[in-house]
Amino acid sequence: MSEAIENLSVILLTLRNKLLVIFGVFTAGIILSFQFTGPIIEKMKVDLLPEGAKLVYVSPLEVMMLKLKLSIIIGVLLILPIIAFYAYRAISKRYSIKVPVSIGKGQFTVLSLAVIVMFILGASYAYFIMLPLFLKYLYMDAAGSGVTATYSIFKFISFAASCTAIFGVIFELPIVLTFLTRNGYVKYSTLATYRKHIYILFLVVGAIITPPDVFSQIMVAVPMVVFFEISMVVVRLVGVKNRLPKSDPSATAFGITRKKLRKKCDRISTV
Repeated sequence: MSEAIENLSVILLTLRNKLLVIFGVFTAGIILSFQFTGPIIEKMKVDLLPEGAKLVYVSPLEVMMLKLKLSIIIGVLLILPIIAFYAYRAISKRYSIKVPVSIGKGQFTVLSLAVIVMFILGASYAYFIMLPLFLKYLYMDAAGSGVTATYSIFKFISFAASCTAIFGVIFELPIVLTFLTRNGYVKYSTLATYRKHIYILFLVVGAIITPPDVFSQIMVAVPMVVFFEISMVVVRLVGVKNRLPKSDPSATAFGITRKKLRKKCDRISTV
């Protein structure tokens, strides 16, 4: 547990040092995507708004803030790979390993394509299957009570966009967990031990990003659980290929790695 906390501290320190690069990409993503948010809003309204429901704006700046939020979501998606790369480098330096996982050009291409394909699959599931189903369910439930469905355009579109982006990221779980366990960053036994805690975390995430409705929360949480279990099966089949060497706490406290200690000992012995 203490080793995991130390690793997290190293990652956060590295991200702080690279904050300018991350912020630059994030800002560029917001600026470039802002001009395309209008057509995106129109497309989502046509695809997802239940027949008979209406969208309204309740404040003068609501549409402008909606466009800004969509741009922020796109900016966050752009910086996620960069954050993952810097976190990977931070762990590599901590263990004094220049390239702990050897990835050839062909493997890198396949991995990149797999990441893109899984994100598209997750976003497609949310946009074309999950969202239409429970948005229509919520509309029919309200209409059955004699209530006219009038949604705030900011809340409706931002909810749909957030769900789409989150499911795109969730579908990356098999790739991420396989990479982490196969290279010794996380143990399979640790994931299995805290399986119930992870389920609860998925339910909490489902409750946060969905309306206060049990059906919609289950629609969000169940795919998370399914893909976590798929990830566990893949991890168990693939196994652990490489293991990172344990770092010496006393050495890293003084900024000295095992390699440096061995070199100093060799010099002393030769003298």
